[in-house]
Amino acid sequence: MASFRLMRQTSRSVRFAHVTVEVAAAGQAEVNVAAVVGDEFRHEAELGAWWALGSQPATVAVTVTEVVVTEVDTGVGDVYEATARAVWQSLSAKDQRWYVGFSDPRMVTAWLTDMVGRRLDQVTEARHWHAGQRGPDAESLLHAWLFFDHALPIRVHGRGDQFLLAVEDPYGSYDMGPHGQAEVSPAQHPDVLSRFIGARLTDGAVILDHQGLDSSGLVLRFDTGDLTIATFADEWILAPGTPPTALTRHSTVGPFVRGDHR
Repeated sequence: MASFRLMRQTSRSVRFAHVTVEVAAAGQAEVNVAAVVGDEFRHEAELGAWWALGSQPATVAVTVTEVVVTEVDTGVGDVYEATARAVWQSLSAKDQRWYVGFSDPRMVTAWLTDMVGRRLDQVTEARHWHAGQRGPDAESLLHAWLFFDHALPIRVHGRGDQFLLAVEDPYGSYDMGPHGQAEVSPAQHPDVLSRFIGARLTDGAVILDHQGLDSSGLVLRFDTGDLTIATFADEWILAPGTPPTALTRHSTVGPFVRGDHR
């Protein structure tokens, strides 16, 4: 048995989730959520356990026995991350700082709904530089962090056609040896993401992959215009206005959502 308590408080927002799991050897990997908890957090707990098992060689059955949340402090992704880390802890995984990202359309839609009505205060980007130069906007982008007002930073990450979100702070710049450097800094004009800093999100939609199982990106409608941020074939797509045809040929834009908290 292992428990993980996710707790964080900043001037922007608060995170909280406490999850307990039991892990036992099994003939095949299994996840069961036995905790008494609402449907959305049950869904997060199940997905979080599967995320953790995806990085482990052991075949085990995970039972989530306890999920503790608060109405005010627990947000989208908190139970998911706490569950994943509880599973890793139970398996004595060596590195508890492993990346935890989610692409499940239901979770991404919930996060997007909560961001509607908020202003995009800041964007931080990690970009690849080599020999003092960087490539074009989308080509040189590694990761980006979106800072909406009164919300913790969300990191966007592309992996193939899979678009992942993670609640985490920007990492620092680092050297890549003969391959150059990863430089982390605020988004700068004229790059696309910088154009939306200070704008308020009015609604948005999740872009689904060709199977409809994972998120491939987002269409964000700001009061100053629309932004498409997506990943396709391991390449970023950053486009003002409507989603490019090259993307929509292989994916589907879901229904637009509107927040109700503001």
